[in-house]
Amino acid sequence: MQNRIVILLSLAALASGIFLFINSKNSSTVDNKPVAQQVYSLRFGHNIQEDSALHTAAVKFADVVREKSKGKLDVKVYPSQQLGNDDVMLEMARNGEIDIVLTPTAKISPLVPSMQFPDLPFLFSSREDAYRVLDGETGRFLLAKLSEYGLVGAAIWKNGFKQFTANKPIRRPDDFSGLNIRVMKSQIISDQFRAFGANPIPIDFHKTYDALKDKVVDGQENPLVAIVNMKFYEVQKYLIISNHAYLGYVLSFSQKVFSSLPPELQSILIDTAKELTPFEHAETEKREADFIETIKKSGTEIITLTPDEIKLFQRATSHLMPKYRDIIGSDIIDAATATLSRHE
Repeated sequence: MQNRIVILLSLAALASGIFLFINSKNSSTVDNKPVAQQVYSLRFGHNIQEDSALHTAAVKFADVVREKSKGKLDVKVYPSQQLGNDDVMLEMARNGEIDIVLTPTAKISPLVPSMQFPDLPFLFSSREDAYRVLDGETGRFLLAKLSEYGLVGAAIWKNGFKQFTANKPIRRPDDFSGLNIRVMKSQIISDQFRAFGANPIPIDFHKTYDALKDKVVDGQENPLVAIVNMKFYEVQKYLIISNHAYLGYVLSFSQKVFSSLPPELQSILIDTAKELTPFEHAETEKREADFIETIKKSGTEIITLTPDEIKLFQRATSHLMPKYRDIIGSDIIDAATATLSRHE
């Protein structure tokens, strides 16, 4: 009997060992089998041409987040309104149908009134002032407003200071009297030109060249990059260097998409957008001298407003900040004013 018990126990131990060995081998096979990595494919849309600082920065953004995420984030950039105009892309982002958008502040302002802030005329006397304000506390306030509208604001990039173009010399506000001027869909920009005595006419960015060529409008405002890349100078006799307002572009994410990503990937997207802001600024600045040369060679006359002439435009629009204070938000205007006053 004892021998039988010993034999049975030995057989049980042997069977158990065989089971553990087989199970271990099976587990090892499963563990060693390559597990497919989840890749998040994100679409990034904007309205600017490929030959621009904004697009260059957008492509770099895609490359950097792909590298940082070890391939988990795959961003494809769609320039020149390939996914729709700014209004369409914003709505798509809010609905989770597009993942990343780079949008002019003025184009966001009908949805988020505070985004009219950078369009206040003659707010910044230099690009350094603009960077201090929009990359600092004021910029953070502005970006935070987007969360109420289904967007996650990450950074404010730049397209440069806006300049006037027209078919007549412009040196004083009343030189605009009676002119039809193309504008973005923005109340504050329309009010700016009404203060000069002009008739503001909202026209889509990509239809502006034809509107100028066909004399539907007499002039427009845009940074140098847009004036050159869209060839507005070909159908305008004068470029007026006024630096009268700042065209910022907001880099934001669809809140629906962003909230579905793992926290570490969310951090990569936000941090990369901020880290590339100085790069994007520098890209814009280094191209502007070439833009001026291109316009000069075309035969378009360049007028640079003098400090005294700028004061005339400032006086004509001085009522706009008080008018829009409550619409933009006292917190934003006060934070900006405090920042600017510290660096006067």
